[in-house]
Amino acid sequence: MSSSLAFDFLSPRCQQFHDYWWRLNESSGQAVPYKADFNPAEIKPVLPYVLLHDLATPGKSLLRLVGTAIVDRMGINATGRDYLDFVSQERRDKAYRHLQTTSSLPCGMRVVIEGRYLSGRVNVSETVGYPLEAAGGASRYMIFVDDIVETMEYQDVSDKQLEYYRVRRRDYIDIGAGIPAVKPPE
Repeated sequence: MSSSLAFDFLSPRCQQFHDYWWRLNESSGQAVPYKADFNPAEIKPVLPYVLLHDLATPGKSLLRLVGTAIVDRMGINATGRDYLDFVSQERRDKAYRHLQTTSSLPCGMRVVIEGRYLSGRVNVSETVGYPLEAAGGASRYMIFVDDIVETMEYQDVSDKQLEYYRVRRRDYIDIGAGIPAVKPPE
């Protein structure tokens, strides 16, 4: 199976991760590769930009891995915490639906996001993510690479959430099971 992605990535790191996931997918011989087959050494240059979401607990997205570049951007290490705690209250349900949709269909997702972080950074990032299957056969993980493609400004902020968040573009990526018929609203 090969990717039929019809757009170019803005970030070379996202492209590198995308290419790796498709190689992993092809070598696994199944629709979604196992999490245990994921080899971080094969994408060492992009590891600081990796986020691993564990979706096994309904209504939560536990961050099992947060790369150092993302920790620096956020201003805190969110490993072990619920990703939704960092999303504004009005966006939590939507953010969870997008993660759950990509994990359960399964499909990949690419998002271009404008956001402001605890560190004060206001930037545009590109994020690409794909599902990984848990040992029991359920696609319960989503692994992403999130890379800054444009730094807009720094602001002095005292809040502890990703307060400002605007999706500039969202694309679902067909990995063989199709894509959502209707995109959940942003």
